[in-house]
Amino acid sequence: MKQHAIPQNVLDVEFKLFTKFTLKEFSYLAIGVGFGGLILYLTVGKQIPGVIGIPIFIMSSLAGIFLALVPINDQPADKFIQNYIKAITSPTQRAWISRNDPRSRMKPGVKPTEEGELISKESKEKKKKIIGAQPLPTMSEDIESEMQKEVDKEFEDIDKTTPLTLNPSELIITEENISKYQFKANGFDNYPGNINLWICDKNYKPISGVIATLVDDSGNILYANKTGNNGYFLTNRKWKPGLYKITLESEGFTLPKVNIILSGKETNLPIKISAL
Repeated sequence: MKQHAIPQNVLDVEFKLFTKFTLKEFSYLAIGVGFGGLILYLTVGKQIPGVIGIPIFIMSSLAGIFLALVPINDQPADKFIQNYIKAITSPTQRAWISRNDPRSRMKPGVKPTEEGELISKESKEKKKKIIGAQPLPTMSEDIESEMQKEVDKEFEDIDKTTPLTLNPSELIITEENISKYQFKANGFDNYPGNINLWICDKNYKPISGVIATLVDDSGNILYANKTGNNGYFLTNRKWKPGLYKITLESEGFTLPKVNIILSGKETNLPIKISAL
């Protein structure tokens, strides 16, 4: 008799109570509203001050309803939050190191030739091998200064006395107009990603600490990172042709939404995005 496949992770099975309402969603709703109800009961009994109890009741109930019933980008709210945190905190490059097998010490140090003589094996220098892609090159201060010089040179002919025209709140960058946003910068031929942004203010000064999130056309988070002191947002791979959306969040600056339609013919040069 053919055996049935055994599920590898029973916790991933969704138990539906009715229609699409799962047991996990009901648990979120019950815990949030139940805890809020307990706080409200203690507040009515004057065991907890109303100034503290009422806000806790409202926040707990709303959190339970939000996690149970509100989807984000066609995903459950808890799954979206997990993916977002994972994209922000997880490393973008991994390397696997091959370790020497300790049992190799037990192998004989000699081998026979065709004539039957025993000769010693050639000692090979033991080195750790890195399996996988090369790590992203680190950007030294010299490279940063060179990039900044390239940026300054690119925009030195612009009349600074003329007021800058505000960018639209949502940019659509295609193969036809990408040359208007890209600029020449040294060192980008060695970077693996083909979606690279340089984020600046109206005076062409880089903006650091911008949270940039790259999603696909379906709304799934593909990559997220913060810009450094040089204002660059660099991705870690060659993205396939298609539509990609980038949201930019920064304190003190209003930044446009970026839509990039890749055709597969783009270069790795950075795309300049100015604050509104």
